[in-house]
Amino acid sequence: MTFISIEFLLFLAITVLLNYIIPHRLRWILLLVASYVFYASLSIQFILLLLISTAFTYFTGIFIEKQETKKQKKKAMVVGISVLLFFLGWFKYFNFVNESLRSLATFMGWNYAIPYQEIVLPLAISFYTFQAVSYLVDIFYGKQKAERHYGYFSVYFAFFPQLVAGPIERAKKLIPQLKVEQRLNYENLVYGMKRIAWGFFKKTLIADRLAPIVASVYDSPNPTGSEIVLATILFSIQLYADFSACSDIAIGSARMLGINLTENFKQPHFAVSIADFWSRWHITLSTWLRDYIFFPLCKGKKKRSQIYFAIVITFLVSGIWHGAAWTFIIWGLIHGFYRVFGDATKSYRESMASFIRLDRSPVLHRWLKIAITFLLVCFSRVFFRSDTVAQAFDHAKLFLSISSWSPVGMIKAFEIFPLFDLLLFIFFFIILQLFQYIERNNGSTWEFLSKRSTFTRLAFYIFLIFSVLILGVTGDGFVYGGF
Repeated sequence: MTFISIEFLLFLAITVLLNYIIPHRLRWILLLVASYVFYASLSIQFILLLLISTAFTYFTGIFIEKQETKKQKKKAMVVGISVLLFFLGWFKYFNFVNESLRSLATFMGWNYAIPYQEIVLPLAISFYTFQAVSYLVDIFYGKQKAERHYGYFSVYFAFFPQLVAGPIERAKKLIPQLKVEQRLNYENLVYGMKRIAWGFFKKTLIADRLAPIVASVYDSPNPTGSEIVLATILFSIQLYADFSACSDIAIGSARMLGINLTENFKQPHFAVSIADFWSRWHITLSTWLRDYIFFPLCKGKKKRSQIYFAIVITFLVSGIWHGAAWTFIIWGLIHGFYRVFGDATKSYRESMASFIRLDRSPVLHRWLKIAITFLLVCFSRVFFRSDTVAQAFDHAKLFLSISSWSPVGMIKAFEIFPLFDLLLFIFFFIILQLFQYIERNNGSTWEFLSKRSTFTRLAFYIFLIFSVLILGVTGDGFVYGGF
């Protein structure tokens, strides 16, 4: 029962209906059962791990709070986080570390006997582990009281709209909303349905239609440079449409239950710098890394070099979190380098822009920065998308080759598209850009639409629904669902 399915829509409709029928004191039971049913439908073999992680985090939180001294609290927090990270490390990173050591041993001529283990990655373990870690840290610092109601805490830990791929919520935001009686609200229901429909639009008409096109190039043994350039740009669009669609459906589903989840995207491909990009892309992960990795690393540090070291380590953690592979680690380090280089050269770049009088054309200057930022992000995604390090460096070399960007080669590269798919992609991509353009100029496209005539609004909603029903395709789940 994935988000993109009739089963999920029926499941959500029944859950929402029951939620507003039963008394408020029983709703946490409904939401908990619904969350476990949803998780079991996707990964029943690991529901016991989810239950154990929930219970462990719950009792550890109370244990931390009961300690009398800060030293005791810190010790309990470190032990608790270590256990949680052990679960994550065992399932997600054991074979990566094992294989890396095996390669090193082979290179050095050492005897290494630990065999490969058949370990399946539990669904959503990265997301709920990060929520658990932030919960324990916040209790240690006194920012969060340990939750005593096991039911509400369990719902926070496994809340089905955001369990699989975020947004990564903080307990101090989500638990109070669960405890407050949410009354049936027409605006919440309508807004939730619109966000879900928009998520279906992006996922089935852009992301999953692009997925096989991109794969045809990245899985090819001999792609041309122009094909790599085009496929990488398309992959960036696919990844945004895929992940933001998942967040749209999560936010829309929660809103129908009266719960406000944190926005996870703010048009990241219109960022004017890498720092700006990370304030718009996967916002809840970026803020989590800032609060629980970067800030502690920077505590007491004043030298620029120390701050830069903390930036690189933070992005290294981001890379490791995304996947147990050297390609993700390199991807994270590339962004760490981008951030450090961007900060270190900021004054020089501003002087250069002033020298060539680019700053006198702010619109041109802004779009130039957007284009450069987008291409830098695209280059890093060569490593994100490639299967191996060797393949990634081959693709990166092609991406950076000047000949790969020749107009003739780029036009020929569009042959990776069947004509019908190309026309559909162009059409729906324009719709997406119009939506985002309105959002940039009006704050909310939905509010903009609400001020239009009933006919205009109905026409747009019918267009969304019928486009998805007639032309939408579904792939192998969400890209970030695998993290």
